[in-house]
Amino acid sequence: MENQITEQVKDWGKVFIAVRYQPSNPSWFTESYAGLCQHGLREGDKRDFIWSKTMHKAANELVRRFRESGCDSILFCDSDGVFGTDALEELRSDPEGWGYDVLQAFAVKRGWPIEPMYFRAMPDQPASDARLRGTHYVNMIPLDPHHVYGDADAVSLHFTLIRGELFEKMLEPEGAKYTYWFEYSRDNGEDMTFSQNAKKVGAKFAMTTKLKVGHVSEIITGWDLMVEYHYYQYMHASGALPPASLDFFMPYYEAQKQLAALVAEYTREEPEDVFIKSMEGSLVVADLWELEKPETPDEVRGYYGHTRQYLYALVKWNSTVAYQKILSHLKDVRGERIFEFGGGIGTTTEFLVTHGNTVVYYDLPGELLDFAKWRFNRLNGYRHRIELWGDDAIIKMHEAFDRVVAIDSIEHIHPDEFDQTVDWLVWLLKPGGTFFAHNNFLVEGVKFPSHFASQGKWDALVERHGLIRQGEYTWRKPK
Repeated sequence: MENQITEQVKDWGKVFIAVRYQPSNPSWFTESYAGLCQHGLREGDKRDFIWSKTMHKAANELVRRFRESGCDSILFCDSDGVFGTDALEELRSDPEGWGYDVLQAFAVKRGWPIEPMYFRAMPDQPASDARLRGTHYVNMIPLDPHHVYGDADAVSLHFTLIRGELFEKMLEPEGAKYTYWFEYSRDNGEDMTFSQNAKKVGAKFAMTTKLKVGHVSEIITGWDLMVEYHYYQYMHASGALPPASLDFFMPYYEAQKQLAALVAEYTREEPEDVFIKSMEGSLVVADLWELEKPETPDEVRGYYGHTRQYLYALVKWNSTVAYQKILSHLKDVRGERIFEFGGGIGTTTEFLVTHGNTVVYYDLPGELLDFAKWRFNRLNGYRHRIELWGDDAIIKMHEAFDRVVAIDSIEHIHPDEFDQTVDWLVWLLKPGGTFFAHNNFLVEGVKFPSHFASQGKWDALVERHGLIRQGEYTWRKPK
């Protein structure tokens, strides 16, 4: 049983403000810190700083000084932060945050792309060689701008309150001089390693969006970024673009939560657990590919058949703007007999049948096909419009379809089976029928190791069958 650090709800007491100065600090931080020290402290608060290029060493020394200060809590405040005079007061005075041992203000990572520092441990930690690089986390998207997220598994030290009792629980037998609360462990930095060790003694973490602090970032700038900056500046000034708002992308995360809840009902997991797994996207399935290293066509098909993690990855993909944009090209398709190749979790098939089409869904036998059957059986009023094919589809080759739909599936075909498979798909079409395909032949190593670079084979297919390009994703079979 883990020891619980926080025995009762209480405020943060006297606070020790700890700054790890780097050799060069932005003026934004200097102004923020000066304002905080002048107007944002209470009686009994103290402050100290260390100049250092080595951030984890500075953090450990600041904790040692904090333990001698008589203060109750420490506020780590990084020297590339931007915050208001009352930032500490806002963080420490919220009773909703008192029930935690560590409370982090909202901030984003430095660099690009912009990702929130709201960390949850990946439920499916890598099983391949990547497991040797420490604990792996997912950056969650906080969808409520005024909320304390008490489910954080790790925190950054950008602008973060930590109770003194926690450091005492983590004290090593050799004493504070030889205790390393913050250190690098494999590829995990000092923040993540501290978080892991603190969790072992029962610490409770939270990240709050009620206080939002900035992060001074340095990125490579050039012509394109200059043009984009001025474009958005003038578009906003002219009123052509509305102010940035959560309202724009909130529906996509709501859709992801709905899909996650559906999958959770099938897998008998908690919806929140499935949602977190879906946030991992393709990372886990890519890791499993690297672990199994399928080479032959049978091994590749076997991999897709038994990899349950594809359910979670497709929950995220089917909820993205990119996928919905592809799907929008099919919104006016009505009254057709359609063959969907690589139907995944069935979102495209459901979309097509609810728009008045009949669909034959095809995927390899295994997890995805089983889930699709379960999902379609729930479609009252539309189930009669759906037929499912597995590997026995070859015996049904006499069928003729108005349209074949393949969204991000053809790049997964093994090169030894590519020509045979795509020729079959063209053969299924009626003369004059439509081949709708979105292909991602980009092979990105860690992200998409299971993709095959078959663009040349696809181009040969188009030429071999005389397919006529009619749109971004559309080819017409000659009559």
